[in-house]
Amino acid sequence: MRRTRARSGFTLAEVAVTIVIVGITLVYVMQGLNTAKMTAALTRNQKLARDLGLFTLGQVESGLLRDDIETGMAGSYSEEGYPDFNWEIAVGDDALSDTSNEKPYDSWAPTQKELDAKSKEDEETAEEPYEKIRVRVTFPQVLEFSNELTLERWMPWKQVYGEAEGEAGKVSKNPKASKGSNSSPAAGSTGTGGSTSTPSKGSKP
Repeated sequence: MRRTRARSGFTLAEVAVTIVIVGITLVYVMQGLNTAKMTAALTRNQKLARDLGLFTLGQVESGLLRDDIETGMAGSYSEEGYPDFNWEIAVGDDALSDTSNEKPYDSWAPTQKELDAKSKEDEETAEEPYEKIRVRVTFPQVLEFSNELTLERWMPWKQVYGEAEGEAGKVSKNPKASKGSNSSPAAGSTGTGGSTSTPSKGSKP
């Protein structure tokens, strides 16, 4: 009776196929880890940019940036410990500087017509003593995602620009309150206190 010996080990082809499968799996795993890392970095930057933008809006609202805000302002958050984050302020209808460099098309982004309609609606609903303040925060670029965040808030004029000169000591314009205090002399009376009657028609002076 003839005996057959059992085959032990793997052939070269089987080893090669196994290596290819493991290599492809490792590539996908590394890509997934890298994407997760980039997404976490983007989320962190967006959250930090929002907090820093709210911080700048608070500075505007408290009057700390009152002296130079009318001409627009820009700077960085180096003093806060984030030198890679920059900010820019636009007041009213002033436009923020264009920093776009052929960004990818976003089908979810609002169209220019929708932006104009929203801006018109905001202007109609906002009252006269309020001013629109926009703060844009830019942060390091992550992949192809946008690296800027814009916040907008309506603020009272006095908080943005301060009180007008002489407004605090303004004299009341109520005619009842000012009557007799600083009024001009009446017709037919002198400014020294003595009144002179005007001669009637037909009478001799």
